[in-house]
Amino acid sequence: MAEKIGDLIIIGNGDTSEYALRAIVSLRGLSENEVVVIKGRGEFIEKAIDVYNEMKARMGESLKLVKVNIGSERVGRRIFPYIEIKVKI
Repeated sequence: MAEKIGDLIIIGNGDTSEYALRAIVSLRGLSENEVVVIKGRGEFIEKAIDVYNEMKARMGESLKLVKVNIGSERVGRRIFPYIEIKVKI
């Protein structure tokens, strides 16, 4: 069964710990086939990975990495690389 997106967290200028906490809280309310997607574009790709690593440090083995997508997308007239990290409990 394909996973459904329970929450999409777009990484920006905020604090890494706050994004990680938001994602963890989102995970708690999901059904079995839903995932949280952490998405970083451009300069925020590295921060998206940091958010995942902080979640993993806090949650340990209960956090499951479902899939990682990388690519590029057009936003307005510009093209940005991105990373999407799909996780569940």
